Amino acid sequence: MSATTQPIDPPTPGHLAAITGLRGVAALWVMLFHLYEFSHHADLRIGAVDVSGWLASGYLGVDLFFVLSGFLLAPAFIDLTRRRGLRTFWRHRFRRVLPALWAQIVILLLVAALWGPGLPSAVEIFTNLTLSFNLLQNSSSINPVYWSLPVEWNFYLLLPLLALGFRGSARRVSLTIAAWIAFSIGFRLLCVWAYGRYGTEALELARWIIQLPGRIDQFVIGMGAAWLSLQTRIDSRRGGLLAWAGALAALGLAALASHVGNFMGDLLQPWVWLFYPLIAVAFASLSLGVSSAPSGLIARLLSVRPLVWVGMISYSLYLWHLPFLQAFQHLFARPIGLTDSVLLSTVILLAAWLSFVWIERPFLPVRAASQHESRALGPA
Repeated sequence: MSATTQPIDPPTPGHLAAITGLRGVAALWVMLFHLYEFSHHADLRIGAVDVSGWLASGYLGVDLFFVLSGFLLAPAFIDLTRRRGLRTFWRHRFRRVLPALWAQIVILLLVAALWGPGLPSAVEIFTNLTLSFNLLQNSSSINPVYWSLPVEWNFYLLLPLLALGFRGSARRVSLTIAAWIAFSIGFRLLCVWAYGRYGTEALELARWIIQLPGRIDQFVIGMGAAWLSLQTRIDSRRGGLLAWAGALAALGLAALASHVGNFMGDLLQPWVWLFYPLIAVAFASLSLGVSSAPSGLIARLLSVRPLVWVGMISYSLYLWHLPFLQAFQHLFARPIGLTDSVLLSTVILLAAWLSFVWIERPFLPVRAASQHESRALGPA
C-alpha cells in the first residue's frame, strides 16, 4: 500500500490536550495527598472553605489513572481498523513503562546502599524490576507508590481479551460491562466475608481488593467510555453536560471518601465494594465529556499549558514525588510546612521533567511521542 493510500487513524480521545491535562490532575492530586500527609494534616481552610477533605482523598488520583488507562488504550483493540498487533502494543508498553522505572530503582538502591538502611533482598529487587511483587505482597520498600504499577501491568495483559466483549452490539457491550462490574463487586464482597469469617487468615485474599481482579471494574468502565466515543457521536452540548456531571460527582465522592475514612483498610461496607465503580463512572463521564466537548469550559481549563505540561511528565512525577518527601522527613524530622511544600514541589517537578526528557522520551517512538494517547500509563 502506497503512502498516499495508507489509512490514517481517526482522532481519538488521547489526542486531546484536555485528557493530558486530566492526567496532570491525577498526578498532582496524588502528590498533594502525600504532601498533606507529610504536613501532619495541616489546617487548610481558605475562608469558610476547607479543602483538606479533597486533599485527604487524593489517593483517588490513582483511580483516575486506572480509568484513563482503559479509556485511552482500549480503542486500538476495540476498533479493528486501528489495531497494530500485540507485538507493537507490548513493545510500546515496555518502552513506556520500564526505562523510567528501572532507572529510578537503580538510583534509589544506590542511595539506600550509601546513605540509607541498605539494600532489600534480591527477591524484592527482582520482583520490583519485573513488576511481579504483587504476587507476594501489595507494597514495595523501594518506593511505596510502586504498588499500583503491577495493577496497570496486569491490565495490559488482560486488555486484548477484555476488548473482545466490546465488539458487537450495544447490548453485548452493556452486558460485558455489567458482568465485569458484578464480578468485581462480588470478589470484594467475598473478601469481606472471608475476613469476617476467618479473621487475619483471610488478609492474603483481602489484599487483592486494591489490585486485579479487585479493580478490574475501573478499567472496564474506562473502556466502556472509549467504546461510546467510538460508536456514538456526542455533540458538544451533551459532552459538556457529561464533563460537568463527572467533575461534580467526582468532587462529591472525593469529599465522601474523606468523610468515611479508610474504607478499604477497615473493610467498611458498603464502600469497600461499592465506591470503586462509583468513582470510576464519575471519572469516565469526565473523560468522555471533555473528549466530546473540547471547547467546553472544563476541557479548556484542563487544556491550560501548565497542566498539560504536568500531564506530559505525570508518570515521572508519580514515581519521584514520594522519595523526595521521604528524604525531607528523614533529613529534618518535622512536618512539611507551606514554604517547604512550595520548594519541594518545585524540586519534584524539576526532577520529573528531567526524568521525562532524559529517560522516558528517548524510548518513545517518534510518532508515539507526538501523540498524547501514547502517554496513557496510569501511575503508571
